[in-house]
Amino acid sequence: MNDMINSSKSSPLSVSQLTAKIKRHLEETFDYVIVEGELSGLNAHRSGHVYLTMKDEHARIDGIVWRSTVQRLRYRPQSGEHILVKGRLNVYAPQGSYKLIIDSIEPVGLGRLQAQFEALKAKLDSEGLFESSRKRPIPLLPRAVGLVTSATGAARRDVESVIQRRSPQIPIVICPASVQGEHAVGDIVRAIRTLNNHASVDVIIVGRGGGSLEDLWAFNEEKVARAIATSKKPIISAVGHETDTTIADFVSDCRAPTPSVAAELAVPVRDDLLYSLDVLTESMTRLLTLQLETNRSVLLSLSYRLQSSVDPRRLRLPIHQKMQRLQQAFGRHLSQSKRRVRDLERRLIRVEPTVRLSQSRNRLSTTSLALERAIDSIIKTATHQLNNSALKLNALSPLANLSRGFSITRKDKQLISSASQLQTNDSIRVLFADGMVDALVTDIYSDTQGTPNESKEFK
Repeated sequence: MNDMINSSKSSPLSVSQLTAKIKRHLEETFDYVIVEGELSGLNAHRSGHVYLTMKDEHARIDGIVWRSTVQRLRYRPQSGEHILVKGRLNVYAPQGSYKLIIDSIEPVGLGRLQAQFEALKAKLDSEGLFESSRKRPIPLLPRAVGLVTSATGAARRDVESVIQRRSPQIPIVICPASVQGEHAVGDIVRAIRTLNNHASVDVIIVGRGGGSLEDLWAFNEEKVARAIATSKKPIISAVGHETDTTIADFVSDCRAPTPSVAAELAVPVRDDLLYSLDVLTESMTRLLTLQLETNRSVLLSLSYRLQSSVDPRRLRLPIHQKMQRLQQAFGRHLSQSKRRVRDLERRLIRVEPTVRLSQSRNRLSTTSLALERAIDSIIKTATHQLNNSALKLNALSPLANLSRGFSITRKDKQLISSASQLQTNDSIRVLFADGMVDALVTDIYSDTQGTPNESKEFK
């Protein structure tokens, strides 16, 4: 800038030179800017470009969003909204004006919330609250299921319906709470603590239906995250839909994509358990019956041998001792059989089809979501390439040049590209974008006698 001032003292600058220096200085200094302000004067041009104005209490600045950028914007603001834009400063030299070339737009509130989300996530992660080693298993057969959600929301109806269908004997202890708004954080924390003090509740579901980032924000608050982390009882987080992710999901012992899936993870299918118990009971009964028959045969054989060879009175004490040892051995064998039955029961639970089906369903859901995202990305890339190709074809089209004010001149079907090809009184035909005219040449001027070219409009 000092060089510009010094040079202007020694010799005058033309308007073009001054504007060029300003353009170079501003564009190099402000090649990337983030601007916050109120949106006004929004104008979507038929070309696909969007022209807008941003303002605050003391100033305003014009901006433009190129058509290629408009097509990939996820957020389309309206006039009067408070927005945050990212882009660069561009100076239009012919008019000595400047604009913002905008690359992205987002609402101010959403950007701040996302920044708060990332900051809290990093903080809690550094404290180890997301570690899998601290997450507790969900009990197989809880005495009661606690539920923290809105008393009138769809999440409550979904959880109640699933638990009633799978395990109607398991009670649901509902602790209603606001799930959005200024009172939501306090209500959720209080409900979690209340259910922790409930003697019969063995697992807690915390959740709600889907919504925007602002609607789900209570589950991204630090107080709620720490209440979940310090809970004495395992918590299943079921906030929003499958694509929604909150801090509560990272801190909880188990994350469910929806409230219905959370209910499936919390309780087993009663009929499946009853069938498994029937099979185990029948197996244990057969084993015990076989053991009793074997012991009875041994006792009868010993009794017969004693009666036939030895005076029973002399062997009364040894027989009594053997009977005691036999009873003790039978008791130990029965205990071992019971332990084996319990082991079999635990193994059966681990390979229970419904549990494995639920796990497979979760993996399938995650894979399906990833596939949808990949397909969406491919479609967006192909659309962007197609638009670029269309722009290039349009730029090469003669009709595009005609629509911008150019024309084609012919004389006797011969294309005229120079004034030297014409003579006075020649008949010519001039082709425009919307028609043609026949004209008579009255005067011919050299290129130095013509009017100066007009500056192109800023695009």
